[in-house]
Amino acid sequence: MARILLRSATLLLVFWWLATGMAYAATPVISAQGAILMDAKTGQVLYERNMNKKLAPASTTKIITAIIAIESGRLDETTRVSARAAATAGSSLNLYPGQTITLRELVTGLLLRSGNDAAVAIAEHLAGSVDTFVDLMNKKAASIGASHTHFRNPHGLSAPNHLSTAFDLATITRYALTNLTFAQIVSTKETNIEWLDRKGNSQDRNLRNTNKLLWMLEDADGVKTGTTGMAGPCLVSSATRDNQKLIAVVLHDHARWYDSMQLLKYGFDNYDLYEYAENGTVFTALPVENGMMDIVDALVADHGSLVVPATDYASVTVEVDLPEKIKAPVYQGQKIGEIVFYVQDKAVKTVDLVAGNTVEESTVSKILLKHWLTTLQRLSGWGLL
Repeated sequence: MARILLRSATLLLVFWWLATGMAYAATPVISAQGAILMDAKTGQVLYERNMNKKLAPASTTKIITAIIAIESGRLDETTRVSARAAATAGSSLNLYPGQTITLRELVTGLLLRSGNDAAVAIAEHLAGSVDTFVDLMNKKAASIGASHTHFRNPHGLSAPNHLSTAFDLATITRYALTNLTFAQIVSTKETNIEWLDRKGNSQDRNLRNTNKLLWMLEDADGVKTGTTGMAGPCLVSSATRDNQKLIAVVLHDHARWYDSMQLLKYGFDNYDLYEYAENGTVFTALPVENGMMDIVDALVADHGSLVVPATDYASVTVEVDLPEKIKAPVYQGQKIGEIVFYVQDKAVKTVDLVAGNTVEESTVSKILLKHWLTTLQRLSGWGLL
């Protein structure tokens, strides 16, 4: 009997160890000095390790260099490579002084092959100098919400006070991925660009993405590698499964491929995206009392979505707090209601509903003016004015 009890206790101990071990393994154990897993739509942080620690970002810097170039609207312009750009150290497209190449091809080489020479050529073409372009980078980062980031160059080679954080890089990437051109380039495994050699002969130049995760993880669709002696191996990655896109950042991580896959798989396996209303869309039309217009559009002011643990998805409920009508005057952007998300009957997120336009209060003078303008328009349309 004692032997049977001992065997049963041993089995229970094994089962307990497996259960707790599986639960422990569910949360990634990674070696990065700074890391984050973020939902791309909502910006919710699903995992972090020292996410606000300032670290050298290496070539992940090029994410913001690329988005500034893309948003310039000048991708089809032809650039002339300077001697300074061609001499840039580190990873290179092997540009040569005087070479002509389009900005689009430079951006492609920047993101796929991590060309430092391409980064300088882009900066000089768009801003006239690297220093002026770096000012643009820092202003752009601040406007996006990357408040702990300071750039000193457009490529990420080590420089004093050239620092960012896992959170800031995820925030910058979240912004960049909303641009279809950027998203398409960083998801490309391999492509050709037009290339003029030193003799002026045109040929195709093959570019293969440095981001091995595109081959290693089926759902992967970006974003950017980086490595320097100071920064160590870095990776900003993204992946999409069904309706959910996740962003992972690992900084100074000698297991960056494995750790990034761990983070992304952890997110998809443990969290679901609950979508209710899209940012900027018209949620409903609200009647206006005593207004110069009868209705006002109620717009969704932010992403009406929520990421929750998969086990809580079925318990998500939504309540809309919106009056039956609103009294004029109403001002564009004015809060007129809200969407409240509940998980297990606990409010966890609120999204404002705002007026899509201004509706002035109806007065006798305004009514007369409106009728007068309408009459003038009709007379003009009939050719009587």
